[in-house]
Order: sequence, then C-alpha cells, then structure tokens
Amino acid sequence: MNKGMVFIFLSAILFILPGCWNKEELDESGFAMAIALDQGKGGKLELTTQIYRPTNSKSVSGGQLKQEKNLLIRTSDDSVLEAIRDIPLHLGRKAKWSHLRIIVIGEKLAAATDVGKLIDYFYRDHEPRHTVSIMISKGRAEQILEKTPDIERTIGQQLMLTKQVSFKSSAKSMDTTLLKLALQMNSPEGDASITYVYEDKNKKDVLNATGLALLKKGKMIGILSSKKVEGLVMLRNEVVSGIVEIPCPGKKLETESLEILNFKTKLKPKLIGNKVSVQVKSEVQGAVGELKCTNIKTRKDEAEFTNKMEKQIKHQMLETVYNLQKKKVDIIGIGNKIASSNPKKWKKMKGGWDKQFAEIPFDIHVKLQLVTTGTVIGRPAVSGEER
Repeated sequence: MNKGMVFIFLSAILFILPGCWNKEELDESGFAMAIALDQGKGGKLELTTQIYRPTNSKSVSGGQLKQEKNLLIRTSDDSVLEAIRDIPLHLGRKAKWSHLRIIVIGEKLAAATDVGKLIDYFYRDHEPRHTVSIMISKGRAEQILEKTPDIERTIGQQLMLTKQVSFKSSAKSMDTTLLKLALQMNSPEGDASITYVYEDKNKKDVLNATGLALLKKGKMIGILSSKKVEGLVMLRNEVVSGIVEIPCPGKKLETESLEILNFKTKLKPKLIGNKVSVQVKSEVQGAVGELKCTNIKTRKDEAEFTNKMEKQIKHQMLETVYNLQKKKVDIIGIGNKIASSNPKKWKKMKGGWDKQFAEIPFDIHVKLQLVTTGTVIGRPAVSGEER
C-alpha cells in the first residue's frame, strides 16, 4: 500500500469516528463538595452528599430570594456505592466526585466499622482525588454538613482549609487525606489517626477541627486531644509552626510563650535483644512570643528562659507518649521504623507489639536556640506593675 492510499485510509477513519464520544454536559452532573457517612437503622448506611449549587440567588416576582448555600441530598442503603447510585433519584443528576473536598464519618460508625473498608469506593473510583481530606466527627457526621460556612462558599471547603491551617499554624491537628490514611493503615504497624471535628461547646454552629481520632485495626478507639497532638507532631518531625506556653510562677491566667520558627527531630529506636528503647533528639529555633513575668537582660536570663522552654517541650512530648502508650496506639511510627531497619526482627515482635510499645522507655533531649525577642527588648513591653 503506497503513502497516498494510507493517507486516504486514515482520513476515512477520522470521518467515521465520533467527535465527543464521552462528553458530559454540565447540567447533567451534580458536583459533590463533601459527604457525610453515618450509621443508620437496621445496619443501613446513611449518606449525606453536599452538592455545589451553581447560583446563590433566584428571582421571585421581580425580587431576589437568597437560596441555601448547601444543597444536601440524603440517601440510605447497604453500601456506599448503592447509596451513591440513589443520588440521581433525588437530584436528577449524576454525582461527580472530581471536586470532592472532604469525607466526614460519624464516630459511632467509625467505632463499629473498619474505616478503610468503608471508604473503599473512593480509592477505587477514578474520579475522587487521593488528596481528599477525611475527618471523624463527634456525634453524627450529617450535622457537620448542615452548618453554615462563615467565610467559604461551602462547609466542605471551610472544613478542609480549617484542618490544613490548624496543622500548619498551631500543630493542633494533622492534615489527614485519603492517601495519608492509606499509607498509615497499610504500614507494617497499621495504627492510624484521622482529624477530629466537633461543634464548639460555647459557640453554636462554630466547628473546631482539632485533635485526632485514633484507629486500631481500622476502628476508632479513642481521641487524642489537641494539646497531645502538638507533642505528636514534634515527635514525628512534622512541625511547620506552633506555640509553646509556660505558666508564670504564682500567677494564675498568665503565661509566657515561644513561637516555633524551626523544629527538627531525630527519632531512633534501639534494639538490645528483645528490648526496645527510643532516643529522641530535637533541635528548635524560636522567638519570644510573649513575656509577662521574665526579664531577659543577660546571657544568664536568656539561658534560664531557654531552659524552661526546653523542659516544657520535653514535657509535651512525654505527655503524648504516655497517652498513646496507655491506649496502646503507635501512631508515632516506632514499629514501622523497626520493620524498615530490621524486617526479620519485626516479624517476631509484631504479634506482641501493642504490649511492648506500652512499656518502651523514651529518652528525649531538646536543644533550643532563642533567635529573637521581637521588636522590643527582653522584658514585658508594657506593664503597670513596674510603675
């Protein structure tokens, strides 16, 4: 076949092929921004899907009527996929997951079900991104999606950003995504943690994304408070920014603070026979955030202030360690480090790891470098007590 015939043959095929064989019109799809999963009656799974509404208002008799920002579709079935397939029955559109921001799971369902198996669909389907945020809620997850966002267009977007900022600016939560959860649950040790979200006790409709829900064998077994999460982030060498506080001696409600500028931790398990110990070395750079009861005028004053902060940082890490050892949840990753460095040893230790982890001694050393006291000298900037 000569070149001319080949060209004619290929051109004919192009005319036969349809132009948009897999096209989808925008008005045929409902873009899901967030979903909530709850335990229903009779073992049913209840799915609440937040669909993005293309417009904020509609005209009624020449005026403007504001619509709800969140369009919630509720379905119930035996599985996530079947509940998803029922969404068009109520919406008239197929749910699209390419813009999904967050998955919220009610704590009752998370405690009764393997979370990894529960959300298997969102790993398997091609539309959801593995950067989708995942949270466990206090109470029912659907109640979280019913809240009105304070600044973002949808509560799903606001929760995602709240969780990320909580991790980056204050280290009071972890940035949990589908990918990070899979890495935790598929690791040799298998324990995992997921961001915890709840309504503020003192402010109605205000949501807090702080603390962590702890998972063992895929099921939720407890909570790690926001203060303990700070110590966990330090131990895992994942500090982006944060604050360390120490109380003023003899003065209630007065604390001094250090802003963390840089935090580096080296954590190393040591094996001697069948015994495990852990050595932690942290190097910290910080700036004085607030001074209320300390004057830093000399090198000695600076050394005393630095020493107090070092002890506080060590205390926070140890408090986290003791809390996790009590719950027998190794989300610090000690078991994973042993499995990586000594796979044969880990195979022998894995069966009794929970008990052994609870008894591991931690040797923690903290070295703090005070970089600056801010724009004023090392003393309280303004104080009526000195007059």
